This record gives sequence, structure tokens and C-alpha cells, in this order.
Amino acid sequence: MKKIILVVIAVFILSACKTTPVYNVDNSNVPEGITAKQVEKNIVKALNQKGWKITDKSKDAIIAEINVRSHFAKIKISFDEKQYAIDYVDSTNLKYNAQKNTIHKNYNNWIIYIDRLIQSGLIEDSYNN
Repeated sequence: MKKIILVVIAVFILSACKTTPVYNVDNSNVPEGITAKQVEKNIVKALNQKGWKITDKSKDAIIAEINVRSHFAKIKISFDEKQYAIDYVDSTNLKYNAQKNTIHKNYNNWIIYIDRLIQSGLIEDSYNN
């Protein structure tokens, strides 16, 4: 019985540390009638909601970082009035493997949440225009 419990715990621990292909958001469409300023506003709002720190901002790109315990990630979000993209830049303690283009699954979840928040804000803005 003890061996079964140990095996179950080991499987759980190993699955929790699983790496997956790096998730980037490529050219996600922006609803018609939305300005680049509105896209930027929604990106900043999404990043702030999820605890990301904006470290650099230009008229068409935002660099953001997050520190969660001993984990660090850095992303670049490029945008205009027609589309936006979220790209991996750097990380620490997230098991990033450049050759395999893999990373800890939590990183991908962070990016998916940011993307969903951006999309939600853009859709809301498009209804208010």
C-alpha cells in the first residue's frame, strides 16, 4: 500500500513539472473600429490585473515581466489597431529549452490568461463604440 501511495505521489509531482511547447499569440485580430490606443489600454489593463510589471513601452510594443516566487518571465506584446502578438522573451526557473522550444506549463497559462483578458476588453470596447 505504501508503494502505491509513493508511486501516485511521484507521478503527481512529475506531472506538475511538465514542460510544453512555448505558447505565443501570433497576430490575434482586433475588432474593427478599435484604435491602437484602445488596444494598448486593454493590454496594460490585462497585464496589471495579472500582476505583470511593464518595463518598457513604445507606440507599438510593450515589454512586461513577472516574478512569481523564484520564477521570472519576460514577454513582448506588439500591437496596432488591427492585431497584436504576445512573444516569449526570457525566463528564469521555468525550464525553458530553446532547442525544443518548451517551457513550464504555468508560463503558457499566464499567457493564455493575459490573451483572454485583452480579448474580453477589446470585445467590450467594440460594443461600446
